[in-house]
Amino acid sequence: MARRGGKNKGNNGGGGGKKWSRKRKAEERSAKTGKERNNNNGGGYSTTQSSNAKFEAYYSLVGLHNTRYDEESEKFVPCASDEEKHAERDRFMTACTGILPASFRVDRSLDEETQKNVLEELRKFVGKEMEVEIELPRRTPAFGGMKNILEKGANGDAGGEEKADNVKQDKKDEEEQDGGEKMAKSGDQKADGVKDEAKQNGCAVDSSDATTNNEEAASITNGDNGPTLVKRTIAPAKPIPFICSNSTVLGFQLSFDRRTLRRNKSLEPLHNWMKIQSDCGHITRQETVSMIPPVVLDVKEGMSVLDMCAAPGSKTCQLLENVAGFGTSSAAGEGGSKDGSGELEPTGYVVANDADPKRAYMLVHQLRRMNSPSVFVTSCDGQYFPILDQKADKGTVREGTFDRVLCDVPCSGDGTVRKNPGIWRHWNQLGSLALHPLQLSIALRGARLTKVGGYMVYSTCSMNPMENESVVAELLRVGEGALALEDPRGRMEGLVARPGWASWKVLRESKYRTRKKMKDWRKKNNSKMLARKKEWEEKRRKEMTEGHYGPAVNEEKADEKKDDDGKKEEEEEEKFVPSPFDTIPYIPPATWDDAALSERTTSLGFAEYSSYDEVEQEWRRRVRLSCFPPTEEEAKKFELEKCLRCLPQDMDTGGFFVALLKKVKPLSKNATQRMEALAKESRGGGEVDAHVNKKAANNGENNTKSPNGEEESEDATMIESSAAEDKPDSKEPTDANVSDDKGDSKPTEETKEEEEEEPVQKAPQGKVGMYHQHQKKNDLSKEDFMAVDPSIWPPIVEEFGLAPSFPKEQFMVRASGGAKILYFISKSIKDLIDFGIQDRVTVINSGLKGFERCSLKEQSDMSYRLAQEGIQYIVPHMTKRILSANVDDFHACVKLGFIPFDAFSEEFQKGLEELTPGSFIVALEGYEKDVAKKMYLTMWRRTNRVVNCFVTKIEMEAVLSKMRALGHVAKEEEKDGNTANCEEKKSVGDSAEKELAGDSSEKKSVGDSAEKELDGDSAETKSAVEDKMDTSS
Repeated sequence: MARRGGKNKGNNGGGGGKKWSRKRKAEERSAKTGKERNNNNGGGYSTTQSSNAKFEAYYSLVGLHNTRYDEESEKFVPCASDEEKHAERDRFMTACTGILPASFRVDRSLDEETQKNVLEELRKFVGKEMEVEIELPRRTPAFGGMKNILEKGANGDAGGEEKADNVKQDKKDEEEQDGGEKMAKSGDQKADGVKDEAKQNGCAVDSSDATTNNEEAASITNGDNGPTLVKRTIAPAKPIPFICSNSTVLGFQLSFDRRTLRRNKSLEPLHNWMKIQSDCGHITRQETVSMIPPVVLDVKEGMSVLDMCAAPGSKTCQLLENVAGFGTSSAAGEGGSKDGSGELEPTGYVVANDADPKRAYMLVHQLRRMNSPSVFVTSCDGQYFPILDQKADKGTVREGTFDRVLCDVPCSGDGTVRKNPGIWRHWNQLGSLALHPLQLSIALRGARLTKVGGYMVYSTCSMNPMENESVVAELLRVGEGALALEDPRGRMEGLVARPGWASWKVLRESKYRTRKKMKDWRKKNNSKMLARKKEWEEKRRKEMTEGHYGPAVNEEKADEKKDDDGKKEEEEEEKFVPSPFDTIPYIPPATWDDAALSERTTSLGFAEYSSYDEVEQEWRRRVRLSCFPPTEEEAKKFELEKCLRCLPQDMDTGGFFVALLKKVKPLSKNATQRMEALAKESRGGGEVDAHVNKKAANNGENNTKSPNGEEESEDATMIESSAAEDKPDSKEPTDANVSDDKGDSKPTEETKEEEEEEPVQKAPQGKVGMYHQHQKKNDLSKEDFMAVDPSIWPPIVEEFGLAPSFPKEQFMVRASGGAKILYFISKSIKDLIDFGIQDRVTVINSGLKGFERCSLKEQSDMSYRLAQEGIQYIVPHMTKRILSANVDDFHACVKLGFIPFDAFSEEFQKGLEELTPGSFIVALEGYEKDVAKKMYLTMWRRTNRVVNCFVTKIEMEAVLSKMRALGHVAKEEEKDGNTANCEEKKSVGDSAEKELAGDSSEKKSVGDSAEKELDGDSAETKSAVEDKMDTSS
């Protein structure tokens, strides 16, 4: 077989057997053109141009800069002058173009000792000031006419004079540098902005040291294109007051971004500590504003919670910490008795759903750190999440399934511009308008699933009113009094959030003015292309005039064709006329009156509407009636000012929007119909299932934009109704048919007859998930949980001496796993499974591993061995094969590889000698019944006087951290002794290792975190997750 890159040169894009490389190709192009390529060998990086004229003009017109924070009254007040608006705009842009400080929170479900120890260790790292070298982000300097405008302050620019003064001051500072050394313009901008950057990043830099910092930056700048490094005094971590538990602050915001944390050598100890604590589940790295929705939702222990769009999982972990903590009795050890008295498991649960199965697997990886059996991970389109309450409960006070529902819906994400700079290039208003109906549909479904008296949070990471207030206003309008907004500010100390908007302007961007369209137009209309086009037209005209129809006829046709082409060109020129306001960087207006701002948006290709009647017919599927602000009477009733708007400059965070809604009564029939109609419209009736696609293809229904087709409506209704209700004679499908068929009762009766024959089907996955399913990349149809075969239990009960209180009914297996792993499921999740949720939604994961099938038949006759993941729910019921160990023996067990008996005390060795080969448990003395602390180790006793610790490396770190919290710290000389004896231990275990040479799967599981999962995780997904975990927040 030929090597890649050898004979198959064409496939690799290179010759000479070289593998295709983007870097090598760029170097080859540079060699041909004679231009030197910058490889950033100094470790620098270039940021995307932090400017977008459409972005700034749009948000200026809709009123993003119309309010400011008054420090005296500690409230947001309207800006009274253009100067105040301009200053607010400058604050906003300064925050958006700066780094996003890293933040994290400590797990509130940790026991008090562990939590206190984590906080103490944290204070050692970030509780005091540190001096580090920080690389400043690059800034692309102004060029061309914009350079002159900035320097001269032309056109009455309010900020032009200041910028011009800054340029002059830059030149003055440049001349005053020792030795006459001069920097490039980009270097000046970075170095002279040290003070502002430091203030923005929370760093303490004295104004008297500005010149010193400039010289320092100049001395270590790697040429014109190299990075700029400055020495900074990093301020201590700033606490986040509203992230707390029992008056203990658990949220912290650092003074530097995650890139600095990852790459700065002076911060390496902190970075390593955070990685270990994050993998152990003791802390969660999460953006500050991302922590707000779970706090606003106010989840209590024992509640049922639904996270409709859960991936990547940071908010889900936060919800799980609140809802699935141990009770006080179990934490104190009262519930851990071997007779099974008291609660050994959480009573609440979280259902975490995501439309994309791959993202759902990322969610599983994140939740695995929590080590909780009270989470149920599913994958389906949030618009179709099954309604689980009984048919008779619909429209009554018993309506709904969950006490709390979080709808963190898909959005345009322009609030994340600080960590996703690509938004500056790709932002457009059409995306927000397209997402509006999807967001409304998911929110309506969430409201339907919420119990009467429960709460729902609607949140986005967008600043656009089309995705925020307009959706909330429509929810309140359609709900007809079933939903009411509540203000959570009173119970969130330290939160700085602006009030929601009661009115806003509705604009839509021309489809001909997108960046891609403009870029294509410029390519087609450059001088070279225009010359080619002229030659082609002359050639075509000559061929037509000399055709076989005769010169006169063809010449007349050629003239007509030329006139038509000329009209099209004129129309295109009108569409693509460059705007004088589309500059880099964007120049704010001199005056902030609506007329001047509207002139800018119109020039940039926006169309503004004052009412829905003004919307053109062709645009009414994008610009909907629900996009427009409420009337004055509705605004007073809705109280949209209770919504939370977080902007980057207020708390040095990203942008975010949160609304808390209470369900005060059941949803009306109109709201249910609207919910189903929106869900069917988003699918077009043709993408719900495979057989639906076939029907649509046979009938020629290819227009997915039209939801009015009879076949489409019928198919979507069938899928929705089968996923929504348990019985085929449900009333919900009737409502959907009434909505689509305008009151015609005949289609309703026919649909009911079809549903009686149609079996219950699972809710559809998201479009991405369905694509993979059709490509046969994911087969999730055989991953449901099922009861364990009763014949499996007798040898397990006998081997480990399980008491009668042992909950066999709470252990389940995966349908495709062949009973290889027995999962422990909490009672609340078990009730959901018994209710039939698996028949209506695709299951991704749930529960904890309790037992694994044993493959070491030559070592032991055991059929199943204990698994560390869920051991805390098995140990209280065990009467055999469990040993108590003192601190030294327990610490000696926390080792990778083979551990000889000689490493333990004589008393512990006697216990090991009495055991037969196989799986057993080691518990720390004094914590045998403390389920919450989980001071247990799953071990394996071998025939040649060695043992193995079947615990992953990450969980070993967690155990050691808990030991430090409890005051059990190994002495340094003991650590050195253990290190010196490593080779001896290795030689002792060589013979045992040879016995396992043929069993690769078991070798992989011995102390290795790469243990292969049978719950659906693919290797490809795991590798992708590992790459992302270090950067996700």
